[in-house]
Amino acid sequence: MPSEIGIGVNTARVAVAGVCDFDGVLRGKHVAAEDLSNGDKIVRFSEAVLAWDCSDRVIPASFTKRPPSAFGDADLRILSRTGRPVSNRRDLYLAEFVGAHESICPRGVLRKVLRRAADHGYSCTAAFEFEFMLFKESAETINNKPFDEWAPFTLGPFGYSLTRAIANEELFDEILALCENARTPLSGLHFETGPGVIEASLRHCDALDAADRAVIFKSMIKSWAQTKGMTASFMAKVSENWPGQSGHIHISMSSDGNSAFYDSETRWNISETMSQFIGGQLKYMTEFCVLVAPNVNSYKRLVAGFWAPICPSWGVDNRSCAVRVIPGGSEAHHLEYRLSGADVNPYLALASALGSGILGIEEDADLAAPFVGDASEENERSLERLPQNLLEATSRFARSRKAIDLFGDRFVEAFSCSRRWEWEAIQHRVTDFERQRYFEII
Repeated sequence: MPSEIGIGVNTARVAVAGVCDFDGVLRGKHVAAEDLSNGDKIVRFSEAVLAWDCSDRVIPASFTKRPPSAFGDADLRILSRTGRPVSNRRDLYLAEFVGAHESICPRGVLRKVLRRAADHGYSCTAAFEFEFMLFKESAETINNKPFDEWAPFTLGPFGYSLTRAIANEELFDEILALCENARTPLSGLHFETGPGVIEASLRHCDALDAADRAVIFKSMIKSWAQTKGMTASFMAKVSENWPGQSGHIHISMSSDGNSAFYDSETRWNISETMSQFIGGQLKYMTEFCVLVAPNVNSYKRLVAGFWAPICPSWGVDNRSCAVRVIPGGSEAHHLEYRLSGADVNPYLALASALGSGILGIEEDADLAAPFVGDASEENERSLERLPQNLLEATSRFARSRKAIDLFGDRFVEAFSCSRRWEWEAIQHRVTDFERQRYFEII
């Protein structure tokens, strides 16, 4: 019988278990005193976390038709191998819903896509890189001060600044040590363009582990910043005056121990499999866009002139494209999926990037010539633009037969419902900009 999850203390350290909701937020509890490192355990946990939005409001008619007061507990598997220290006293163990709710659990959705890749003989490797903004503000001061009074950690843009990196070496050392201790090692860390913007590149690994690490990284950095009296934001677009915050994904695949993307006999070393894979990513990018741009704010990042794609495009070492091929030797040759922002749910974003590619292999998808120059100048070709807002992206996803085939009808219905709810929650709000623009004049 499953055990009950409750509050307790591990004999050596305090253990917490966390499960990822639709928004990519880890929800969890301290776990009863038992050794979680000794095999996976099934516990009972509230199913309400799959029906909440990011402000804990219940989404009507989501995955269940029951009223909020009738939410019960569901089976949750705590994954023993994911345990790692995330603070001085706490070990975090990731978990996933199983049984009735496995089909809508974000981690379960990614596992389903990876099984499909494995059925074709492919294993997938990935690495996330996140840009996030640090503000010298607590949650309380942010709530009490207007945005233009918030103090970023650094002033103005200074991408790749060694001056700032050395001047703030203690902060960088803390981040690097925190990630290393939590088995979420970084391959790079630097200041990016924008006030208070830092980019962290996570080291590549097995695709499921890469998504696990990405979820942990985002949660851990936000917690760490709060201990410093600061706030870390992974919002896709904090200000219309600054570039957005990206969450790019580096992807490679292998078959029988060899790179499936590399062919030494072709131009740019792009194998037939890689060509089909990218062709599938571009073919289904508009249909699956909501999985990598899941919030209203996400689409304010996807504008021309700010280092973000605006159409399904690919290029060779071209950062203006949605998919960037990075040539190299057989072990280094891979692609960078640049559509996703820092606000993604890593499980769902990676499921979309990999799943669309697998569909391309299955369908022998065509791939047009790579884009040379600025891909935001899409008028040079008859390229279809990406969805312009969350509602359009959600509608395309909800109608997609391939999304149902790849991710399952129950997930497509539940996630589409959650995104419509998110769209409606914003549309009814009257903003300061509207009052400033219309109040006196109109």
